[in-house]
Amino acid sequence: MNLLHRPSELTLFTFHIPEGHPLLGGMKFDRSSLKASLASRDLWIYGIALLGGYGAYFTTSQLFSEYVTTVRHFDPSTGGLLSAVILLAGIPGSLLGGYYADRSKNLRMFVFVPLVVVSLLLILIPVVPNQALWALGIAIGFFLIFGFAAWLAVPARVSHIKPQFIGTAAGLMLALAAVGGFFIPIIFGHLVSHTSFDTGWVFLAIVSFVFAIVALAGHNPGDSNVDPDVHSTSTQRGDPRH
Repeated sequence: MNLLHRPSELTLFTFHIPEGHPLLGGMKFDRSSLKASLASRDLWIYGIALLGGYGAYFTTSQLFSEYVTTVRHFDPSTGGLLSAVILLAGIPGSLLGGYYADRSKNLRMFVFVPLVVVSLLLILIPVVPNQALWALGIAIGFFLIFGFAAWLAVPARVSHIKPQFIGTAAGLMLALAAVGGFFIPIIFGHLVSHTSFDTGWVFLAIVSFVFAIVALAGHNPGDSNVDPDVHSTSTQRGDPRH
């Protein structure tokens, strides 16, 4: 019972090093390791590509309830439920996105297309009737996280980062996307306070689409994009047994 109230201890109790990957059990992290994790051009491209979409998703999930209550005159409880639905729609989105992206050689499209779909859905928010907002909210949550699941596969499938460095590589991509999660809501709030919510939704649609285009510069699994700096770090370098 005590373990259930101490998640970190529960993780330690249940964690097992995957067979064939002894370095996941712990290793010395040096400058070469860091370079191997961050040198991939595709990590930066895909990280920037999600900046707009993640910022738009974060803004929508947090402020959609305010919009529907103040502009569309939903009652507060219904507005809160609508925001929750956006987040919940990401659950099936992540499962399906991960499943199909893992089986596709065109990972780039699994990132780009969902972001474009999200941008199209965002621009529809000001013009659809109230009942259609439920469908838009569900679709926005679904497609953004659908693409996000494929996006998280970039370090392993595109950049071929070694397993022990994938956490750092994914951290770089998440840090780039988080820039959007910080600045885009601020700009959205400024636009809404000086113009209207309609202008804010159009802004989110545009910024999501513009940054999505960056993903087209990224590679797909199997492309001849091997970067020697990323792949030359020896597996034995950080292995305590050597």
